[in-house]
Amino acid sequence: MLAVAGSCVAATRERPRPPAPAPEVEVTLQARLAAPGRETVSFGVPLPPGFLKDARFVRLLDARSREIPASVRPLEPWRIDGKDGSIRSVLVQFTADFSRGGAQSVKVVFGRKRRKDGARFVPIAGTLRDPDGLDGPRVLAVLPAKWLCDSWIAGPQVPASESGPYAAYDEFVERSFPGALQYKDSKVYDHWLFDRTACWYKMYVRTGDPKYLEAAYHAAHFVRLHTKMGGPNAGIFTLKGVDLKYVYPRAMHLHYLLTGDERMLEAGRIMARFCVDNWDPKYVTDRRFWTPRHEGYGLLGVLHGWELTGDPAYWRKAREYADALYDHQRQPPDGLQPDGSWRQNWQTYASEEALFRSGTSAWMTAILLDPLFHYWTLSGDPRVPEMVSAWCDFLDRRGLVPDGSEAYYVINAIPAPGEPPGRRGHDMFLHNTEMAYMFAMGIYFSDDPERAEAWRRRFDALFPSALKQDINRTVRAYNWAFQASSQMVYFLKSR
Repeated sequence: MLAVAGSCVAATRERPRPPAPAPEVEVTLQARLAAPGRETVSFGVPLPPGFLKDARFVRLLDARSREIPASVRPLEPWRIDGKDGSIRSVLVQFTADFSRGGAQSVKVVFGRKRRKDGARFVPIAGTLRDPDGLDGPRVLAVLPAKWLCDSWIAGPQVPASESGPYAAYDEFVERSFPGALQYKDSKVYDHWLFDRTACWYKMYVRTGDPKYLEAAYHAAHFVRLHTKMGGPNAGIFTLKGVDLKYVYPRAMHLHYLLTGDERMLEAGRIMARFCVDNWDPKYVTDRRFWTPRHEGYGLLGVLHGWELTGDPAYWRKAREYADALYDHQRQPPDGLQPDGSWRQNWQTYASEEALFRSGTSAWMTAILLDPLFHYWTLSGDPRVPEMVSAWCDFLDRRGLVPDGSEAYYVINAIPAPGEPPGRRGHDMFLHNTEMAYMFAMGIYFSDDPERAEAWRRRFDALFPSALKQDINRTVRAYNWAFQASSQMVYFLKSR
């Protein structure tokens, strides 16, 4: 139980179980060449936890239900509760004739042993239109959204077609995409801040729309090609330099699970190593630089490092993050009363913004809650629901401006006499998507009807406001709005 000022927050919830998937999935294939012929088709098929233990029980059938010779191998196991489990994704390769043009479809079928094996595996670079990957594959393989969501490749998700009362979110995603696409080759480093690649992959997962897949494919390789792969500070985004919040092993991991590209596996592992080597999760009052967003990207790096490598050091480090965050909420480093926030001395961090001795940031904390939920799905740590609920309680009580229309840019968690409750500004209305997302997560975890209703009122006010914004008005706003918020639909539909 996590005690905070004026309240006592207790939240419990068992980890969700993945839906039982169908025994087969239909994959749509489209040759992306002027004059295609016999082509090597290559794609990953993500799988939910506990579904498949042996890749020999994967077959490929054509449109007439005839088995096609196929090469199939596991890409990675699920790594839940600190150990290897069932297969998380398989790589499928085969040859097909596209000389007549048009789309084709095949079925990947599970449960019976494959009788026709392919001759060999082809390096992924050899299946692309250009080896650097920016132009995507010669044959694009598109999986349906229902399968992708149920696979949990991007965590528990709900297909956009099943959003129901939250369909306005998916309309917001759709109309914001064309404006964002113009930055897919931008050399301006902050246009990539907050993981544009993951945004597009999550949109693909929830829609099965090839336009998001093509954008994500390009973005993933752009990031890989601008990542330092060796020497000091290996793993950094070269357009920016040494800066943890630009290092995205999650993007490489998603791409690897959907393509099997070994270069993404290598890049993701190098990025994860940078994260674990360059961030200490514990905040102390004399530490000059610490923010919830850096804590979030550090934790993301550690979690994806664990999943990409199986190295127990990453799993232990993830627990260190959880311990540090729990202790920070219960016994704030400033020695003042706990209130549910993760706060810091803002004068030491950024005195030009605020001089609050106990400042915190709502929009940065949204970046932290994303990997904290991911950690919970892998660990079941019962402290996570408590921490999220305590934060949402604080955000409801102290984090928003008086009319509730947006959050403070810097929240003054424990005001000294004469100090304001926070600093306004910096277009915080462009962060209302993340504010709604956090309250939705709180509702998901809450076992207190009164609190859940209060957070629902906040969501109902912030969500419509978020949908009215031009989220490309600030280029990186697209990324901060969409890198995690798709899961709010899952949170609210799972209550």
